[in-house]
Amino acid sequence: MRELTWAALLVAGLAACGGAPIHAAALGEAERVRLSPGAREGAELAPETYARAEQEREFARRADASGDEVGSALHAERAIAAYGHALVVARLARAGTELADAKKSLDDARAQGQILDASRAKLDQDAAELEKRLQIARERLLPAPSAATSGDREAARLSAARSLAVEARLLCSAASLVASDAAGLAEAAADATKLEQRLKDGARAQPAPIDDATRVRALCLDVLTRARRTAGGDDGRTDALLSELSASGAWEPARDERGVVVTLRGLFRGARLTDGGASKLKELGHVAAAHADFAIQVVVHDAQSPAETDDLDARRAAAALEALIAGGAAAPRVKTELAGARAPVADPNDAKGRARNERLEVVFVAASR
Repeated sequence: MRELTWAALLVAGLAACGGAPIHAAALGEAERVRLSPGAREGAELAPETYARAEQEREFARRADASGDEVGSALHAERAIAAYGHALVVARLARAGTELADAKKSLDDARAQGQILDASRAKLDQDAAELEKRLQIARERLLPAPSAATSGDREAARLSAARSLAVEARLLCSAASLVASDAAGLAEAAADATKLEQRLKDGARAQPAPIDDATRVRALCLDVLTRARRTAGGDDGRTDALLSELSASGAWEPARDERGVVVTLRGLFRGARLTDGGASKLKELGHVAAAHADFAIQVVVHDAQSPAETDDLDARRAAAALEALIAGGAAAPRVKTELAGARAPVADPNDAKGRARNERLEVVFVAASR
């Protein structure tokens, strides 16, 4: 007995059950699928696959017209499958397009976020710069000259004037590290030197030059601010270095108008560095080498004012400079300053607390990009 095909068996089965011929049902289903929204989507986005479906549908119609019911049913089923395939291909294509659009939108959003972050950082930097300029302007708009007062108050004014004079010199020194030819630097530095000499020569003179000291400090701060702006600005480097030093846990850095300040105590035995002191300064030399866009200001402070002939501070400064250079700091980028006991951080009259006034400051000054 001849073996029947699957389609023939299916046709025979439908006929036996009294149903419509399978080829007619398949042709009808193919037409229904062809008119569906999914098929139209396939025609738009998967034209080649849709064309194959159309071809199979045409074959089915021709087979039906010629009386080939089995062939008509097979081609109709293939057409239905091809329409479904076209829909799948179309949806994959649409999904790919939507994914690409989503990725582009994400990339655009990230780029916009970076632009906004950079803009915010610039605005923060500009705000900080304006705050400094406002501070300078306020200091320049001095109140009425200080009137004479009691002896105790004059002594306090004199102590404050000495501290302000030292701060002025250190600010001008920092400005010279940023730009040795900074506008107004020579005049401001000369005023600071004259003020310190005046305080030395007339230590007991009244009234204390507190107003002049405030003016000169503001002048040196203005020179430093303008020099840094001319050099390209700080650009967030000082904050980044402050965070790095804080995160290491080895230091207790702070920030002032000059830059990042690392204060060290107990480094010396006489004029010589202890082993621990030399090690700490060499580590800071490594930091200076890793951040070559910073210059270094080294400031030696005393607990008590040294004698005129005492060169202990100068020798300590030289030892600190040597250790920093040994650690990698560039010698031309390091400048030492002697502050004596004129900038105390604790009451000089407190026998227990005044020892804190003896210290070494290593200041990282953002000098160039």
